[in-house]
Amino acid sequence: MTELDRQQIRDACMAYWAGFDRGDPEVYLRAFTPDATMSLFDGKTILDVAKFVAEGGLGKTGFEHKSHTPGSQVITVDGDTACADTLVTAVLVTADGPVMVRGLRYLDDLVRVEDGWRISHRRHSVLWQYNAERVATRTTY
Repeated sequence: MTELDRQQIRDACMAYWAGFDRGDPEVYLRAFTPDATMSLFDGKTILDVAKFVAEGGLGKTGFEHKSHTPGSQVITVDGDTACADTLVTAVLVTADGPVMVRGLRYLDDLVRVEDGWRISHRRHSVLWQYNAERVATRTTY
């Protein structure tokens, strides 16, 4: 694996989190192959990524604010395929409910494409979670 491979794989993973957190379909789709799928909550939900975005899924997450912070990542490359195993801490804020803090694990299957690497299948698992009471936020400074 070259350093360029490693960086392009990390960039694909980051495009997912950045696009999801910002609700930006262009950035989000940069992470995936056109036929990508995603398995959520240990396989309880399987999504066709392009269909999810086309149906406005990024705007229907139920979260007012969201932030995913990647931690450790292990990447393995075998020719034109790769796997990335990433631990992430997510802060998810609902409009009127608690603030959820989750430990997540993402297992990604990636393929080399003309301009880098893209996720062909992503598996998402919740490892732990705690909820905190939401407090009033300051809107002006």
